[in-house]
Amino acid sequence: MFLVLDIGTSDIKCGCIDSKNNIVARYRRKYPIEENGNFVEIDFELFFRTTNDLIKECLGDKSVKQSKVKALLITSQAQTFAPVDAEFTPLEKGIVWLDERAEEQAAYLAKRLPNFASTAGFLKPISALYVSKLVWLKQMKPEVFNKAMAFPLINEYLVYKLTGKFYSDLVNFGMSGMYDYSRGTLNYDILEILGLTENYFPEVEKTAARGELISKQIRDEWELEYAFPVFLCGNDQGASACGAGLEKPGDININFGTAMVIYTITDTLTTKLTESQIAGKHPVGDDYFLLNLENDYGIQIRKLKNIFFRESTYDELFQTYLKYPEVDAIKPSLKDVGLDLFSSVEDTQRYCSAVIKYYLSRLRIHLEQIQQVVTIKNITLSGGMMKSQIWYNILQEFLNRPLTLNINAGAGMFGALNIYMKRKNWRKNNE
Repeated sequence: MFLVLDIGTSDIKCGCIDSKNNIVARYRRKYPIEENGNFVEIDFELFFRTTNDLIKECLGDKSVKQSKVKALLITSQAQTFAPVDAEFTPLEKGIVWLDERAEEQAAYLAKRLPNFASTAGFLKPISALYVSKLVWLKQMKPEVFNKAMAFPLINEYLVYKLTGKFYSDLVNFGMSGMYDYSRGTLNYDILEILGLTENYFPEVEKTAARGELISKQIRDEWELEYAFPVFLCGNDQGASACGAGLEKPGDININFGTAMVIYTITDTLTTKLTESQIAGKHPVGDDYFLLNLENDYGIQIRKLKNIFFRESTYDELFQTYLKYPEVDAIKPSLKDVGLDLFSSVEDTQRYCSAVIKYYLSRLRIHLEQIQQVVTIKNITLSGGMMKSQIWYNILQEFLNRPLTLNINAGAGMFGALNIYMKRKNWRKNNE
C-alpha cells in the first residue's frame, strides 16, 4: 500500500494505492489562502495541521488499515514558501506562488543576472518566483529575513515536520530560480545577492531518490506500530504527465484545467525560452521538461460558461465555435465580459466563438514553439475541460493527428507511484 499526497494551491488530496494499482481510498481537505491585492498568503502551521488530519483520516480508512503502508509519496505546487526559525517555526505567513508582490525585485534580478535563461529554466526572473520573493523579503522585511534560519518550500516544510530532515527534490527546487542547472548546484550569484550560504537551503536530491522515516512523534500520533519513509516526487504537472503515460522526448500532455498547460519531455534543458515557457528536470530518468503555459484559459472559459450558459453545459459553449467559424479571434478580458455587453444572443455566441478561437490560436503557437525544440510524437489530452465531447472533437479536427484522452482523476497519484517505482528500479540496477 502506498500513501500519496498532492499539495494543491487551495486544497490537499490524499489517497492510497494498493499492490494491484487500485486507488482504495481518497480524501480531500481545503485550507484557506488569503488574498490582499498582489499579496497571496497561507498559514503554514494551519496547512500542516490540515495535512496531518487528512493523512490520519486516510490511514484510518478500513481498506488502508488492512494493509501496511510502504511509503508516503508527495507531489506539490512549486514556489510557495515561508521563512522559519531554527525549530522550523514560521516567522511569517507563507507566500503563495500566485503572489505578485515582487515585480520590482524581479526586474532588479534581471539586471543582475543576464544569463538567467541559461541556468534557471526561465527566460528571466518573474514576480512569481521564489527567488524574487526572497529578495523582496530581504529588502522589505529585513528583521524577518535576518532572523530566519531557512526558507523552505511548502513540501520541504511538510517533510521536515514529518521526518525532522530538510531535503528537497530537483523538480520542485529546480523551478525556484535558485538552482543553476549548468553547474548542478545552487546559483552562487544569487546566494551572493541574498547574502546567504547553502546552509539556509535544503539538500537537493533527484526526485524520489531520498526517503526518510517518519519521526517517532508522528508515528505515535498516527497510532502506527511501524515507521515508513517519505519521498518527494516532484510537482503535480510532472506527476500527472507520468500518470498520463508520457515516457520519452516528444511525448506531450496538454492539460485543459485552470490553465492550459502543455508539458513536453525533452532530452536536454531548453535555454531558448519565451515568457510563457518554463524548463526544468523531468522527474524520471535523465530527461527534462518544457512547459508552455496559457495562464487564464480555464478561468476565462469558466467565466463564459457561468455568465452565458449558466443553465447549459460546456458542450453548448464549445458548440458556438462550430456554429460561427467565420469570426475573428478575440483575446478575452475578465473586466469587460458581462451580460450587458451584447445586444442579442447571436452576438453573445459569436463572442464566445471568438474567445475559443483565440485559445486555439494560442495552442497552435505553443505547439510551434515546442516543435522548434523537439519533434512532437504522442499527444495526450487531460483536465476537466476534456469532459466535453464537443471540445474533444474540436481538438481532434484542429490538431489533425492521433490523440489519447486521459481524464482519470487519479493520474497524479499513479504518476507519483510511477516516479517512485522507476527511481527504485534505477537504484536497484545501479547498486
